[in-house]
Amino acid sequence: MPNSKNQASTSSKGCLDKPEQSLEIQNVKSVVLGEQMLRESVIANQSKSMGYTFEAKANQKLTYTTNQNVCIWVFTPDNQLLNTGVLPTTGKYTIQISAPQGSTTVDLSMGLDVAQATPASTPNSSAVTSAPSPESTPNSAPPANTTATRTSPSNFPKASCGDPLPTNPNDYPVDFYPVYLPDSEANLQLARSRFCQDALSKRRKDSRTRAVQVAAFTSKQRAIKFRDILNSETSGSSIGPPTRFQNKP
Repeated sequence: MPNSKNQASTSSKGCLDKPEQSLEIQNVKSVVLGEQMLRESVIANQSKSMGYTFEAKANQKLTYTTNQNVCIWVFTPDNQLLNTGVLPTTGKYTIQISAPQGSTTVDLSMGLDVAQATPASTPNSSAVTSAPSPESTPNSAPPANTTATRTSPSNFPKASCGDPLPTNPNDYPVDFYPVYLPDSEANLQLARSRFCQDALSKRRKDSRTRAVQVAAFTSKQRAIKFRDILNSETSGSSIGPPTRFQNKP
């Protein structure tokens, strides 16, 4: 079996963006996930991956949390990377766990369609989700990865999101980075009910296609952060090119 070590880069947490080891069938436990978070403990180390498999339906949302500094990859049945929290297909999913160094006991909580959940693990906390190489996936449970969903923060929905226009004329010109969802009535209603009540459907300046503008920010970093929050609840959120205001309206 080819080794993917030379093909993968390493994150700041010491995790490869592709699993180095195959996930052996004897190290995989089948679990049933539901709306209540299931807590499991497993000993993970650098040389041997451990894993869990679970059945899920298309459009369900996976949430997982851990406080340990470990590497986590989540794979879908059809071996495709998922860049939102919504599971794309019905079938068996696989969670693969290893330690960036040494050995550690991992307490992992997992759930599907959890109503109120702790935000999922990210590279800033303790876990990394990343894309596997085909040769590193187990033959018994072929996986591909996805990312765990993160519930929207408790301060949403808001009457209005994004940044207001500056009141000081000296702050101009100013750029606003719009954050969009694909245009649909469902996305418009979701944006208004879950995030920003002033979301509206409008024509994008760059593509001239209609989209749901949820908010706009003077900082691209804040726009990226908000886009990621949207993608934890739905899919397809994107940032448009900035609109420059030369003078105070």
